[in-house]
Amino acid sequence: MENTTKSDNLAIEKPKKVTKAKKKILMLEALGKQLGIVSIACKQVGIHRDTHYTWMKKDEKYKKAVYGVEYSLKDFGENALLKSMKDGHPGNIWNFNKTRNRDRGYGEHVEMEHSGEAQSNVFNLIVKSVEEIKDGKLNNQPKAA
Repeated sequence: MENTTKSDNLAIEKPKKVTKAKKKILMLEALGKQLGIVSIACKQVGIHRDTHYTWMKKDEKYKKAVYGVEYSLKDFGENALLKSMKDGHPGNIWNFNKTRNRDRGYGEHVEMEHSGEAQSNVFNLIVKSVEEIKDGKLNNQPKAA
């Protein structure tokens, strides 16, 4: 029992040291299981979020593996979305159209181009109306003092 200590006649096993390489593998597995949620995966592995991001900055192989996990999660999500669309879920069909068929007018907002001329015309109308109010010419109002 070299990895245990005796305390009050109870054997307690000391935790084995986990190497950095093993923690990186565990982190990649946890990211996949936790659908890419970094904070939960880090807690599961027992590392700080900063450690994960430091590994990503300093270890190109780890960074590519993390991107691979993210790519797989995107595929998973897209497959689930397509399945739910085939099952006729209207919200998912609408979501798909507004993101993938934006060029066909399904976006959430309309994009318009303008020269700024209309804005100038509106401003000029406001200025003219204010002057007319001051002069008492608008709506037969008495002249402002």
